[in-house]
This record gives sequence, C-alpha cells and structure tokens, in this order.
Amino acid sequence: MDSTFDVLIRNGYVVAQEAVVDIAIDDGRIAAIRPEIAESGDTELDARGDLVSPGLVDAHVHLDMALSATGDRRPRNNERRTDRIDAIERTAAYFAETDGEEIEARVRDVAGRAVTNGVLHLRTHAYVDSEVGTDIVERVAAVREAFDDRLDVEIVAFPQGGIGRDEGSADALRAALDAGADLVGGLDPATLNGDRTGTIETWFDIATDGDADVDVHIHERGDTGTDTLRALAEATIDRGYEGRVTASHAYALADAATGLDGDSSGDDGGDRGGRGDRDDQLGDAMETFTAADLRFVTCYGSTPRGMPIRRVHDAGLVLAHGTDQVHDMWGAHGNLNAIEAMLVQSLKLDGYATNDGLACLWRLITTEGASLLGRAEDYGIEAGTPADLVVHDARSPQWAILERNDPRYVLKNGNVVAADGSLAGTRPSPSGRE
Repeated sequence: MDSTFDVLIRNGYVVAQEAVVDIAIDDGRIAAIRPEIAESGDTELDARGDLVSPGLVDAHVHLDMALSATGDRRPRNNERRTDRIDAIERTAAYFAETDGEEIEARVRDVAGRAVTNGVLHLRTHAYVDSEVGTDIVERVAAVREAFDDRLDVEIVAFPQGGIGRDEGSADALRAALDAGADLVGGLDPATLNGDRTGTIETWFDIATDGDADVDVHIHERGDTGTDTLRALAEATIDRGYEGRVTASHAYALADAATGLDGDSSGDDGGDRGGRGDRDDQLGDAMETFTAADLRFVTCYGSTPRGMPIRRVHDAGLVLAHGTDQVHDMWGAHGNLNAIEAMLVQSLKLDGYATNDGLACLWRLITTEGASLLGRAEDYGIEAGTPADLVVHDARSPQWAILERNDPRYVLKNGNVVAADGSLAGTRPSPSGRE
C-alpha cells in the first residue's frame, strides 16, 4: 500500500528548482520534493502550477502602535508630513493614555492580517519609556504566545523617546529583556540623544548584559548618518557582536552611495551634517560594515530613492525589508503586506521594475529577511526544512508582486493557517476597519 503524507502540495512552481514539483510534508517538515509523488496525502492542495514560496518575512514593523490612525473618517495625525519630534511626543501620549487591552486587541488583529498575507516571520518593535515601563512589551509578548503556532515573532524593546532624553528609559529597556523582548532597540544617537558615543555604548552595555542582539533606528542623514553607521559598526567589532546588530532605515546608505548630502525622501533624521556634494562615500564605509557584519533593513514608506540595495547584497551584507507602519501616527499607510510593499518599491526605485529587479526585491522579503532573523539555515523549500510555505495565486515572484493577489494557502509547520485572505476557521471581514 502506498504510504501517506500529512500534506501533499501538488503542481507547485519552486524558484530554486525552476520547475513545477510536488511537495510532501510530514510532522511539520518538508519530507520530499519530486516532479511527481505517487503517494497520497491526508490533505492535498493543488497549486495549479503557481508559485510556492517559503513564508514571507517582515523584518521591521511596529505592531504596538498599529491602527492608531484609525477610527475617524480620515486618518488621524495625517494632515502634514511627519515631524520626528512631534511624532515621538504623540506616540508617548498614545501609549500613556490608551488602554492596554485595546492595544493588545489591535496587535492581535494585525498579527492575523500578517498571516493571511503570507508573512510567517516578523520582527516588531515595542515601545518602552519611563512612564509605561514594559507594559507594551508584555502586551505584544502575549499576542506572540497566542500566535505561536501561526507566526514567529521577535520583539525589539524600543525606547523611542531616546535614552538620552527620557531619564528612566534605559532602565525600562533593561527590564524589557526580562519581560519578553528579544533585542535592544534605540534611535538616532547623534541627533536625538545628543551623544553618539555614549548612546551607542549604553545600547551595547544593556545588550551584552542580557546577551541580546541589537536593532536600532538610524534615521540620520548625510555625513552625520554615515558617521553614526560607522561608529555603530566599530562598536559592534569592539564588543564582539559581529552579525548581531541591525541598522534599521539607514538612510545615509543612500546619501553615501549617491554622493549627496541627504535626500528629501523619507523621514528626516535631523541635521544632515553635510559637506556638500561629494564623490561616492559608501565604499570607504563598506569595509567597516563588512568587518562588523552589520545588517540593514529598509522600509518601503521611507526608502530613499538612491538606496543601494544591490550593492549592499553584492558586498555580502544582509539588507532586508519591513513594512514599518500599520495605519499609525507615524504614517497612515501599511497593511502588513510584504508583497504590496515590493510593488511600491518597484515603482519608487530606479531599476527595480525589471524581472531581475523584481527578483531582487523578492529576496528582501524572503531569504534576506530570513538571514536577518537568524533563520537562514532552516529556511527555504528543501527536504528537512520546516513546512512554512505560501501557495500563491501567481506564476512567479514577479507576477506575485505585480498582481498582488491574496495567497491561496498559507502553511505554518505543515498546517494550513490561512486561505484566500482569511485565517483558518474564520470568515473574512468585509473591510477590516474598526
């Protein structure tokens, strides 16, 4: 008698194989990949020749403040371009004044949306400060536990007010590592905190004490930003933290690559500290970044037009992508849809609308994201890897981006957790609005 697999996906196009294959799943892992599998499956899914990919990765999002722009006829806090200090103050007020259960419910809502969009691995930042302490981290951690069979979540404790501006944030950051956070976060050591060296040293002191990785927002532009990235890389080497530090946003990469003193795209990280137009400065810094194995994340809502994605990849460095906002006070956009984000990037960035460019963008939300989250060795479609898979309604990564259809099936550890835009066992919401 033919043996039976738990799940059998038939007729799936796998990019790495450049072929349509059958994929057998047992005990939550891929058991076999062959052009045709004679055995049956307890559950059989027909991919109809369409793309089957590993679960998508969102490497930078703020689940904690999700949907804070909703509730009115028009998006709240969206009357003018985002001002960094104003947004920081609004964020602090939001977390101080909003009921924790309401925040947790919103996090739960958007976590479900991520899964239906094919995102199975994400890194979220969670707010800490001297007033709310670790409460928001604990709320996000509770949702992580509730979704542990559907979504892998890393939590970055994020002292958005700045440890140099908000006395008590550093203590909250330390406490957050015991309250469910996995990484140490921060932002803009030179322009917001006013002490580049001291702030970076404090980040690493807290991280090394807790044996935690680091993921910090670096909005700073131009030469100021490049100097900050270089200082972060040098501290990474000094502390023996190679491969454990992420610079999120890193707008200065684009400024250094283009030889300009900052670009009007994206959030302004303050003083650009410019020396005017100059030759390519990125090559000078890249050697230090490579020695530190510094990792980078860009987010489609704020990616500068000159972001050197291919160049960073060609240097052997990780550059992944996050959707960042989910209808919040920093930005009204954001649906926790990594594929939608790549469609925007393909239109926004010069040279990424071609088949090769779209394939490069696809890597941001798959293999690059997996590397950033430390999942590279257990990620992909090959025998033995976890069956975290997406059956797309598209023929290829390129068409998946261009058509932006809902995934037909989303599988976590071999279980169907979403289908056709709905979580398993639920009905689709007519609008998703509050």
